[in-house]
Amino acid sequence: MKSKIIRVILSLLLLAMIFENASVVRADEGTPEANTDTTAQTAEQTVEQPNVTEEQNESPQTENIKAKVIEAGDVYLRDNGNGGQETVQDVKVKILNGDKKDEKFDSTYVLTYDLDNKVVGSKLREGTTIFVKITEENGEVKVDIQDIVRQNYLLVLVLFFFASIILVGKKKGVKAILGLIVTVLAVFFILLTTIFKGYNAILISIGTCFLITVLTFTIIGGWNKKTISAALGTIGGVIFAGLLATIIGHFANLSGAGKEEAIMLSVASKNVTFNFRELLFAEIIVSALGACMDVGMSIASSLSELKEKKPSMTAKELFKSGMNIGGDMIGTMTNTLILSFIGSSLLLILLYMSSSITFLDVINIEAIASEAVCAISGSVGIVYTVPITAALFALINRDKESYKKQSDNIVEGKRSLKI
Repeated sequence: MKSKIIRVILSLLLLAMIFENASVVRADEGTPEANTDTTAQTAEQTVEQPNVTEEQNESPQTENIKAKVIEAGDVYLRDNGNGGQETVQDVKVKILNGDKKDEKFDSTYVLTYDLDNKVVGSKLREGTTIFVKITEENGEVKVDIQDIVRQNYLLVLVLFFFASIILVGKKKGVKAILGLIVTVLAVFFILLTTIFKGYNAILISIGTCFLITVLTFTIIGGWNKKTISAALGTIGGVIFAGLLATIIGHFANLSGAGKEEAIMLSVASKNVTFNFRELLFAEIIVSALGACMDVGMSIASSLSELKEKKPSMTAKELFKSGMNIGGDMIGTMTNTLILSFIGSSLLLILLYMSSSITFLDVINIEAIASEAVCAISGSVGIVYTVPITAALFALINRDKESYKKQSDNIVEGKRSLKI
């Protein structure tokens, strides 16, 4: 029965993703008639304005492709054209794909990130795979190095991560990986896709977190009273964190647009207008979900073990035990989000401190205040996940007959049950 429920839920998620992809494809295809009209108008403009066509044919052709460094020189300083210096490196590259595959070109790689030449990247080595931009204009080919290809190293790290989970967790580790895959798919194909299309970020984030919580707990522990109480406790703590952050954000006049990423998103997304207050709520929900899930399942699993060992435990005893267990977890789990906040904002805080401003000035900056609200609200959500989960588990398992253990004794082909 449990496996059937898991298959049904996973099938629904798969159908939702297929439907989502189909809608994106239909949107990209557009209306055939409109495309035909546009093509006809373009043809008329080409006939009437031949000079424009000639200019377009003479425009440079740019292509992003992969290349390999076959010769790497030493780094040196040169004039950056603004009265300062920059660190560069002369290299020879071999094109790996595209029209100019196997051709070799000389290029200069700029390692400097800032105007003062204080932030310098790592130099290239022979055999390094890179992304290059080939610009061809008037028969002259220019190769500019864009970045290093790092995807293979990330793939190795992910595979090592999965192998470690399976090595330590065995069958449960496989279930954990399946839960992680479901989480990633839900975030990318449901949460991010629907928010980018302009849907309400608050409702989408709550719905996605509910789906992630139910699916993950069902895959890991099956559909039972322990899973139900853990899922409901997790969702309760996450929603509490989001509501608290929304209230504080309203009175603190947090717009959600004080971060550099918000400004860049607003400039880059020309067809979608985002509500950054809603996005701030969604950020808090998602960032607090993982820690709340950890606390919720830990409390439910501990109480389930206690109830199995001592079925006579009353609801009051279960709740009290859950609060005692949760009290030991709160200290370390709340540190999780606080330290995450400090780590993610470390460079930003140092940036403001380098400007010789006081601590009070720093925490009143909207970008810092928003991150602080996220971290503290998420920690509060963790705290309240404990009593919510403990109360729900105690309520669901208040019956003494809830946990019956199967005896190893078999008498006349019948199994005896002991409580």
